[in-house]
Amino acid sequence: MNERTRREHDRSDGGYPPRAALADAWDEHSRYVGFATGLFAFGILVGIALMVAGYNLLEIIEELVGEPLFPDIGGQSRTELARFLLVNNTRAFLLSILGVLTLGLLTVWAMVFNGIIVGNLGAVVASNVGIGYILVGLLPHGVFELPALFIAAGVGFRLLYRVGQRLRGSRNAILTRRYLYRTGLLVLVGWLLLVVAAIIEAFVTPALLEALFAA
Repeated sequence: MNERTRREHDRSDGGYPPRAALADAWDEHSRYVGFATGLFAFGILVGIALMVAGYNLLEIIEELVGEPLFPDIGGQSRTELARFLLVNNTRAFLLSILGVLTLGLLTVWAMVFNGIIVGNLGAVVASNVGIGYILVGLLPHGVFELPALFIAAGVGFRLLYRVGQRLRGSRNAILTRRYLYRTGLLVLVGWLLLVVAAIIEAFVTPALLEALFAA
């Protein structure tokens, strides 16, 4: 019995093992996660283009709001820093899901805007200290943090689509127990990726930067 057949058998028997539910959740949300990833990638390209045109968005935004965009966290312990990062990223994570309440506009904006900031800031820093610094500073935690945010956005987009299906009459219910169960598992996995990302960014990334770029 292959994996797909086993999952169908489990469901037909009334059971819904977490592994099968999570696989179903990914099957249901993967293209929406891909759409979110594409929006972020588009934002990165825009951010890089703005840097090439001579715009440092970090400086521009700080001038507009009258305060640093990123608070000073230099005096915090590593544990406090990890907690700070996790809280901030969890807010972005939840907002990406709740963007369904704005017909997805908030989620689209979050993906594109964050991509623009990452692309622009990354290009500015890379031009000053080199691409290696950016790769070491972003990749270790970014490989966990970004997929988590894309998952959250994908959940928001999929939920919006289900609302549309219900309004068109092609779906009997927006939310079902099985949908909430499997999607809840996917959201949990995404949030756990944020936990890993916060730990790496607080404890591992600074050590790598100090070891490789101390000079």
